[in-house]
Amino acid sequence: MKKATTILLIAGLGMTKVSAQIGVNTANPQTAFHVDGAKDNPTTGAPTAAQQTNDVAVTQQGRLGVGTIAPTNSLEVDSRVAGTSGVKMTRLPNAGILATDASGNIISGVTEDAGVSVTKLRLAVATPSLVLNSASGNYSFRYNSTTTGGTWQIRINNGATRQFNIWDTEYSGQAGTGAADTVWQLRTVKNLTPSTWTALDDNIAGGANEYNVYHIYDLSVGTILRLTVTLSNVSGIRESMILEEF
Repeated sequence: MKKATTILLIAGLGMTKVSAQIGVNTANPQTAFHVDGAKDNPTTGAPTAAQQTNDVAVTQQGRLGVGTIAPTNSLEVDSRVAGTSGVKMTRLPNAGILATDASGNIISGVTEDAGVSVTKLRLAVATPSLVLNSASGNYSFRYNSTTTGGTWQIRINNGATRQFNIWDTEYSGQAGTGAADTVWQLRTVKNLTPSTWTALDDNIAGGANEYNVYHIYDLSVGTILRLTVTLSNVSGIRESMILEEF
C-alpha cells in the first residue's frame, strides 16, 4: 500500500502545472528565472533600466538576458554604456575580426590565410597620442607631431627584435592643375625592437599636396602591411591613416 501511494504521489506531481516565476535576491521576479544581483529592484512593477544593469533573466521563451529582463534574441547583453558591448572574450585578445568555424564556434578571423583586414583613422587632429593598431594587434602606427614636419612611426607589439623591409611611395601634385606632379620612392631596411616607436624612414611629412603609401614587410613572419597616410589642413592639421594587414 505504501508503495502504491508513493507511485500515485509521483504521478500526481508529474501532472502538476508549475507556473511560478523564480527570483533570486528579489521577491518580484519578472521572468521565468530572474536574478537581481544588487538587490535593488522594486517590490512591485518592473525594474528601471539602471536597476536592470545588474540583472540576469531567463524568459519563458528560453532567452537569456544580461543587463536586460527583456532579451529579444537567444542571448542579449546590454551594458547600458554606448559603444561598449559588455562582452569580454578573455581568450581572444586583439581579434580585430571574429569568425565562426564549421561547428559554429566563435573564433578569431585574424589568421595567416584570412585575407585582408583593414583599420582606419580619418581626419583626426594630428597628435602623437593617436595610435592606429593593426587588426592582429601586432603592429601600431602614429604621426609623431601636431603640425607638418613630423614623421610616420611604427611600433611592433610582439616577438623579438627583427628586420623589416619598408617601401615608401610619396605622391605630390598641385591642387586642380594636374601639373608639376612628382612621385618619390624610397626603400629602407630596419631592425625594429618591440614596444619602441621608430620612424618608418627619414621622409619628413609635408603639407596637403602629398600623401604616402608605405609597404612594410615583416621578414620574420611574412606579414605585409600597407599604410596609406596623409595630412590635411582642415581647421588645423589633421591626419588620416588606412592600414591593411595581409
